[in-house]
Amino acid sequence: MIIDTHTHLLDIGHWPEEWWDWVAQDWAGRAPGRRPEQIRDRIESGLIDPDAHRMITRMNRAGVDASVLLPIDWGPGFTTGRPISHAVDQTLRLARQFPGRLIPFGGIDPRRQDATGTVRDWFERGIRGLKLYPGCGWHPSSDEAMEIYALAVEYDAPVLFHTGDPLPLMNTALSDPILLLDVVRAFPALRVWLGHAGAPTSWAEALEVAGAGPRVRLEMSVWLWDDSDPAAELDFARKILEAADAVGWSRLMFGTDHVSGSKVRGESFLDTVVGKYQRLPDHARTLGGSISAEQLSSLLGGVAAEDLGLQ
Repeated sequence: MIIDTHTHLLDIGHWPEEWWDWVAQDWAGRAPGRRPEQIRDRIESGLIDPDAHRMITRMNRAGVDASVLLPIDWGPGFTTGRPISHAVDQTLRLARQFPGRLIPFGGIDPRRQDATGTVRDWFERGIRGLKLYPGCGWHPSSDEAMEIYALAVEYDAPVLFHTGDPLPLMNTALSDPILLLDVVRAFPALRVWLGHAGAPTSWAEALEVAGAGPRVRLEMSVWLWDDSDPAAELDFARKILEAADAVGWSRLMFGTDHVSGSKVRGESFLDTVVGKYQRLPDHARTLGGSISAEQLSSLLGGVAAEDLGLQ
C-alpha cells in the first residue's frame, strides 16, 4: 500500500488574498514588462481541484492507494474568501465520495475562538487527524495549542506540523522543528508527524525531535522533487538510512506535497516522485547500505496506515 501523507486539494477562497498578491508580484517579476495586475486574477484557477478529479487521476497513474488531504488554516492574520470550516467540510465530502482513497484531515489555528470545540466536532464527523502550521503566527507550546494536542490524544489522531522553511509571508522561526520538543515531551502518546522533516535546513533538529518521543514520525516530502537530479536522490537515500539507523523504520513516512491543480506540480509529478522513492534500494546499495522490500513498504505506507488505523 502506498499512502501519500502530505497533499493539498484547493478550492476558490481557501488560500488568502495576501498569498495571491505575493504570487502575482513574484511571477510578474520573472518576465520583463509583465505587471502583477495582469495575472493576479488568473493564478488561483490553476491551483484548484474542487472535485478531486485531478487528484484521483494522478493517484491512479502513480499507483498511490490513498492520499491525506491537508487543509491549511492561515489564521486571523490573513484574509481568506472562505472560512477554514468550508475547506474541512469539502475534505470530508470528498473523502465520502472516494472512500479509502482520500483521507480527511482538519486544519486549525489554535487562536481561533472555540478552536477545541470546532476540532472536536470535526473528529466526530470523521476527520482522521490535523494539519497545524505554527508559522502562521502561533507558538507550538502555547496554552491554546496544548489544548488541541490533548484533544488529538483523546481521539488517538495524528497531528502533522509544518516544519522547516514555511511558505512566504509566514514566520520562519516558528517553523523550527526544535520548538516541538516540549510538545513531544508533554504528550508522549501524541502521534506527531514532522511535516517535511525540517526541510531544507533543519534535518538535524527534526531527527532530534524524532528521537525524543515514541510516536514521532518524519514525513519526508520536499526533500525530494520530481526534478531532483541523481545527486539529490543519493543524498535523500543517505538521509533515509541515517534516520532509520537513528530512530528506526517505524519513524519514516512517504509524502510528496502534491497540489493537484492544473498549473502546479505538473501532470507527471506524482508518478515521478513515487518512482524516485521506489529506486531508494538501488541508491542505498550505492552508499553501502540496504533497504529491504519490507522496509520500503513500511516507508511508503505501512507506518502511515498504522497511525491512521487502516490496518
